[in-house]
Amino acid sequence: MDVLREILLPRLEVARKTGATWMARCPAHEDREASLAVTYGTTQPVVLTCHAKCERDDILKALGLTWADLCNERDDSRPRGEWTPQGEAVAVYDYVDETGTLLYQVLRTAEKKFSQRVPDAARKSGYRWSLDGTRRVPYRLPKVLDAVADGNVIFICEGEKDVHALEAAGCVATCNSGGAGKWQPEFAAFFRDALVMIVADKDKPGRAHARQVAVTLESVASSVEIAEALTGKDAADHLAAGHKTGEFVITKPGTVVAEPELAQDLYEFLAERDENEEWVIPGLLERSDRLIWTGIEGLGKTMVTRQLAISAAAGIHPFTDILFPPRRVLFIDCENPKRKSRRRFSELEQIARFKRRAVPDGGFRIIHRPEAVDLSREEESAWLIERVTAHKPDLLVIGPLYKLHALDVNDELAARAITAVLDRARAQSDCAVIIEAHSPHGEAGRAREVRPVGSSLFMRWPEFGYGIREAKPTAGEKSTRKRVSVIAWRGPREERDWPRVLAWGREGIDWPWVIAQDDNDTTERHLSVVGS
Repeated sequence: MDVLREILLPRLEVARKTGATWMARCPAHEDREASLAVTYGTTQPVVLTCHAKCERDDILKALGLTWADLCNERDDSRPRGEWTPQGEAVAVYDYVDETGTLLYQVLRTAEKKFSQRVPDAARKSGYRWSLDGTRRVPYRLPKVLDAVADGNVIFICEGEKDVHALEAAGCVATCNSGGAGKWQPEFAAFFRDALVMIVADKDKPGRAHARQVAVTLESVASSVEIAEALTGKDAADHLAAGHKTGEFVITKPGTVVAEPELAQDLYEFLAERDENEEWVIPGLLERSDRLIWTGIEGLGKTMVTRQLAISAAAGIHPFTDILFPPRRVLFIDCENPKRKSRRRFSELEQIARFKRRAVPDGGFRIIHRPEAVDLSREEESAWLIERVTAHKPDLLVIGPLYKLHALDVNDELAARAITAVLDRARAQSDCAVIIEAHSPHGEAGRAREVRPVGSSLFMRWPEFGYGIREAKPTAGEKSTRKRVSVIAWRGPREERDWPRVLAWGREGIDWPWVIAQDDNDTTERHLSVVGS
């Protein structure tokens, strides 16, 4: 096997080729000059020479390889180094039938371009550069069939490079030719009663491809899971980073068939006790609570949701500074650009540090989708469920509401479709959900309402609905201090400790919003900063 062309070059960022030498960026150090020379050896498979003096084994380790990997013989594809319509091939992948008979080949160039050909004795070259009329099969089909018979897990990836990386890790893996979107429904017949893990590339086409494969297999396979790399984009990156196959991030668990069980007896139910862990934010949000937060433009409603999210992740009550165990938070911003969001969250993170409770690593995850997440579309709703499954948040913050669909906002059936997806996400992780929403425009002669704009279902669906409206300053309070009234437009189904009036806090010391004294309450509810 040509390990240089088929194993090394696909993993390297090649800058140029001079004669029989490839110059690439060395993965063992920060290399901007393409200082790694790769050539064939005379007494060994390859010679790696880094002009920055990196050791051979360090270079291979950064690629997820060992010297033994290069020296051991493999039965992958034969070295070609031959012409293709896309350029010189660095790897040739054989697609064979159940008996091992060659059906067609996929040839890859160093620039990651692919050509496909079929053996054809009538052609001078011996090949035809078209698969028209050729039977398609999954890559490594004989190994796949053996794995199904033996009850072993089969990994399905997007490309042949990932298959080889998984095989080097001791797994059985396969893919289809042509990349994302080219999976054939008839391939499902090969996976009857199989245990399948689909490793999706971490991009939109890759995830859509994984879902397409899963749909064709779910009715025939014993179990179908979808996973993603913990590090990098694909399975090869994941393994090259030193992770094990058991460390893939599951975004869609496999279906487990369990024995039916009887409903819980009344006295068993009553004997259980709810723990404090059921609170996501003590006194404000329990697990599985649904909150829609509304407000008039420019008053700071988005900052409220950001404050709730960061404080939950840090384990600090957003209004009283009482400490509790940090929560996992997934924040999906469908409106603001990254640069604006980064400024605001940087300020909030610094306040959490000032309060001596930094957000733990991995405790707060943020996704920006300013192009919107249309939950009325199956692909987009599946994306949300995958993100929630992968991150397992205690609190999901998503919105604003109008960016979660492209339907008539007043149509109840449309609203029901959106809330159904949000309920699935909530149930998947047993998380609380906060959604920001806009209030309707005011009518002549009437105060502007704070309920969410659109279908009345959005008023009935959440357990809690609060909105903010500008409040007049109290006697003796500086008029320059921003104050808002917190109005419950969806009456609480249970008593909660949401404040009635908020005021803008002291910059860099307080949270942006702090509890202000209510006109009807003589008690100053704003507590001082912890440790001040």
